[in-house]
Amino acid sequence: MTRLQDAVTKKPILGSGTSIEFTNGIYLVSYDTVPEAESSKPRDPVKLCLISIPQNCPPGDNRGKVYTVTNLRTKKTFTLPDSQHSCGGA
Repeated sequence: MTRLQDAVTKKPILGSGTSIEFTNGIYLVSYDTVPEAESSKPRDPVKLCLISIPQNCPPGDNRGKVYTVTNLRTKKTFTLPDSQHSCGGA
């Protein structure tokens, strides 16, 4: 799904990037549009793998984990972080 939606119409804002939330609460996001993620549909089965955890983060700042996702329906794989900025960033 697109990263942003119109506040009034709730329609996706094309070109605003990609965001995806899983039923386990993990949320991934990118400023770029990721076609492999955009082709996913709600409730598609996926394999979700944590591939990177940032080091030396300020206490309480848990941003910056990176995940690789394989959509088992489409067989497409993509990699996204859990925040637009890593820990200690903006």
